[in-house]
Amino acid sequence: MKKKLIKKRLEKGLSQEQLADLIGMTQSNYSRRENGLKKITDQEWLKIAKELGVKKEDIYQEDTLKLDQNEINLQEYSIPDAVLLYIESLKKENSALKERKEK
Repeated sequence: MKKKLIKKRLEKGLSQEQLADLIGMTQSNYSRRENGLKKITDQEWLKIAKELGVKKEDIYQEDTLKLDQNEINLQEYSIPDAVLLYIESLKKENSALKERKEK
């Protein structure tokens, strides 16, 4: 998760959808990047920084993915979008099942 980026976006009063539109991508693609599920390219960092009115260094964080207690550096791996989408759908299904179980 890109905490510095999220903080600056919220300080500017922008939703994910608004910032995504400004940099030319869909909200879902932007969300995957902000949440650390997909690597933000150098070009994308520069576009985001420009739209937020900051330097790239003010918002930049390395790409890592946290699975359980293990943190993985995403620069060592290339995870296909289809796999990331499947993981997201499993998370939603898991949440729905937990809610049903609690009722």
